[in-house]
Amino acid sequence: MQPLAPGALRLVHVSDSHLTGDGTLHQGVVDTTAALDRVLAEAGRVEGVRLLVGSGDLSDDGSSASYRLLRGRLDSWAAPRGAAVALVPGNHDLRAGFAEVFGGDPDAPLDRVVEVDGWRVIGLDTSVPGAGYGDLRPRQLDLLRDLLATPAARGTVLVLHHPPLPAPTTLHEALALRAPEALAAVIDGTDVRVVLAGHYHHHIVGDLAGVPVIVAPGVANDTDVAAPEGTERAVRGSGFVVVDIEPMDVEPGGGHVGGVRSTVVRVYDAHDGDEVFSLDRDTVERIAAEAGPPRD
Repeated sequence: MQPLAPGALRLVHVSDSHLTGDGTLHQGVVDTTAALDRVLAEAGRVEGVRLLVGSGDLSDDGSSASYRLLRGRLDSWAAPRGAAVALVPGNHDLRAGFAEVFGGDPDAPLDRVVEVDGWRVIGLDTSVPGAGYGDLRPRQLDLLRDLLATPAARGTVLVLHHPPLPAPTTLHEALALRAPEALAAVIDGTDVRVVLAGHYHHHIVGDLAGVPVIVAPGVANDTDVAAPEGTERAVRGSGFVVVDIEPMDVEPGGGHVGGVRSTVVRVYDAHDGDEVFSLDRDTVERIAAEAGPPRD
């Protein structure tokens, strides 16, 4: 990849690894530990990375063993590169196991802040215990508002699991982030340069309040976004995103905000494209009712 401009941040963004503590295959099909190893090996070819982001559904079973496995893999990757690691839980993660290995209060959202070379990385826990949809509580939005009241030296990266973007499938839409407009109101006009998310198992780019939103492809599988409406299908496939963020222009008379560039990297395997699961409309409706937000 091209070298970075002075002060720019390069990060690797992975999501939805769905690791298991005992090696159980994801959906009875995918060895997610092997898939993560392939992703990290390919990401290791990218030069100049200062931050590794994991945007949720890091574990599939929520076990402490799965998080210890994850920590070993990520620390071994990041430490030789001098890269920081920023992680947030997703709807498949369990706070108890996550907090045991990575710290935090398991009885509250596992929000966290990391500083990297003058860049501020804020992770917000959008998971709702026992459910599949995402939510940001008023106190989390207040926390974010308070943090953003003081700009970081170079800017802020916001990390969530549930994207504040329309979903590509009926099921993901039922399990989407509630009230993304509330988040938009908080970040509008602040130093947030990019929002990173996962959950959709497919690379998607959009914006929220004029801020780029980048959804990483999944490590465990890839959502078939061309499947018939109302159904849900996933195939074998893994990838990650390299995100380059240029610093804000601080030259006299400037005011220009540097660009954000995302480059998706596919990580190939002989089984890519093989079906992982396929859900009909009735099954999708049942899961949406069980794991979606309460009906008014």
